[in-house]
This record gives sequence, structure tokens and C-alpha cells, in this order.
Amino acid sequence: MKVGSEYDKYFGQPIKLLSYSKILNTRKEKNRYYYSINNREILGKIALRPMNALNFLYEYILKVLDDSNLISIFDDFFKFQTKEMYEMVKDKFTKFTIEYTNINGETECGRIFAKIINPIAYKLKKCGTERGKISKNPITLNDLQYNRSNWRDELSGKQKSLTRSEYEFIEKNNLKTKAMANYEVNKAKKIVRKFNDIMYNGKSEVYQISEYLSSIKATQAHHIFPQNEVPEISNYLENIIMLTPNQHFGMAHPDNKTQYINKDFQYICLVSKAAKIRENLLGEEKNKIYDFDDYIHVLNTGLKTDIFENIKKLDFSEIIRKIDYFYSDFIANNKYKSLIKMNKKIKY
Repeated sequence: MKVGSEYDKYFGQPIKLLSYSKILNTRKEKNRYYYSINNREILGKIALRPMNALNFLYEYILKVLDDSNLISIFDDFFKFQTKEMYEMVKDKFTKFTIEYTNINGETECGRIFAKIINPIAYKLKKCGTERGKISKNPITLNDLQYNRSNWRDELSGKQKSLTRSEYEFIEKNNLKTKAMANYEVNKAKKIVRKFNDIMYNGKSEVYQISEYLSSIKATQAHHIFPQNEVPEISNYLENIIMLTPNQHFGMAHPDNKTQYINKDFQYICLVSKAAKIRENLLGEEKNKIYDFDDYIHVLNTGLKTDIFENIKKLDFSEIIRKIDYFYSDFIANNKYKSLIKMNKKIKY
């Protein structure tokens, strides 16, 4: 299949789903479809972060299955995760699709089945489908990624057997994957910057008297845990903090060495960001841009641990305790010790 056809589906299928769910309005003129926004609030929330989109997709799929009288057979599969139940739910879904839609091939039904069952499996932490069979393990977020490492990972070590056109196909898609990753990072930075401009008048998220008195704006979206070290969390809002240029290039990256992170200042960023996330999630502001579970994931990934995993929902005091444990060597003699008290606003 040509690359263009793959990416036509990549954009076309989500747009149709948003149309079916009435988030978009749709009209057709001759052989063209025209779309307009019907529900801007929900669309904005979906666009805010990938997990919001997944949560919406989960609810939408359950509603469609319920309306189609298919929900019970899916419930049975998730309750009894056997090969027999897998074949039963897949067979019933395939027959239903062929009977009530324009799709008449089992192969295409199988592709659709994976997109239906796996998001539910991920949310329920259950097995789903993989290569036409019940998956050996519960579905992970990586299993849901579109074109996740398909070409290079599966074909690595076989480069000599590839034709020129096959190799070019792989390289083109790797470029698209990198472009999509960069887009997600820049999008996350834009969201945090806009939120900071609205909520904090563009001031730095790290309170520093000299920067505040001089009215210097926070124009730098800084990764608390560096993108080059942990790229898997580089597009998480919880890993991005708005700083002034002085803080970014003089404190976070001393002497403008952007590949180097100052641990003293990283600790300041962590406690300050914790306070900002807590304020957003527990405050009265309706625009909740942060997610507690994603915050836990950022901390575990950035600090290469799992000790944040079992912290109770919204227990920020415990989060600070554990951050202090990891940075105990960077607290007592912290170069920026004067900033700790004014940025550590979570009491415990």
C-alpha cells in the first residue's frame, strides 16, 4: 500500500469518527466532504492531550457497542479471557459488521476489530488482540500507537534483503514518525505556555524575586527531565515548566550548555511544578490541563523508579516527600537554596 493511502486513512478515519459523534458537522457536495466544528469545548479537550483522546475513544466505543447490542459479548470476553471467548467475540463482531455495514471482507473486519477491542482492553488492563489472536499480555499504551516502530523495528537486520523502494518507504515513514514526535512536543510546549500566560500573566513558574521585579516574561518552555535522556515523556505537560531566559540558560542549563541539567535547579523546578499541578487539579479553575496519573508517570520515568506508583490520588504531600528523598543530596547545600522555601508551597 502506498504511503499516501496510509496517511489518508490516518487523517480520514478520526475525522469521520468526530463527525459520527456530532463533534463535527459534515456536509457533502459532489464527491467532497466539508467539516465544521459543532462542539468546540469537547474538541478542545480531546486535542489537549493524547490521554484525553483515548478516554473519549473509550467512551465512544462503549456507546456504539451498547447501541449495537454487542456490549455483552465484549463484557464476557473481558471477564473470561480465553481463546474460545476471543474467537466468539471476534466472530460475532465480524458477522455483525458484514451484515449491517458496507464492509464485506473478514480481513477488513479484523483491522476494525483491533481498533475497537484494544482501547477497551488498555483501559481495563486486560488482554486484547494481536496479529489476529488473543494477546499474550494486557494491552499497553505502546500497543495502541499508530504505526509504532512497525518498519524499522520489525525489519532491522534485514536491510540487505530490502529493495530500494522498500527502503525508501521505511525511511519516509521514519521521517514522518519523527515529525509527529516533534509536533507533539511543540504542541505540549504551546499548551503550557498559553496556560501560563493566561493564569500567571506570563510570569516564570519558578518564583524568583529579581525576575518578578524586572517583569521578565517566561518565554522558555523547559523540560524538567531532558528530552535527550527521556524522550518518551518529552510531550507530557507535567514535564514542561515555563522559565525566563535568565533561568533557562543561566540556571537550568548553566553557561547555556543545553545538554547539561543542573540538579540543584532541577529540584527547584520539580517542587515548583508540583505546586502548580496541585493548584490546577485542586483549584476551582475549570481548565484542568494536567493529569495526576500522567504526573506520576513523568516522575517514575524521569527518576527511573516506580516508588511513585502507589501514591494515593492527589496526595501531593507524599509526592514532595519522595522527591525530597531522591534529591536529598541537592537540598541542604543547594546552590539556589533561597528559592526552595518560596517555591515549595505544598505543606506536609
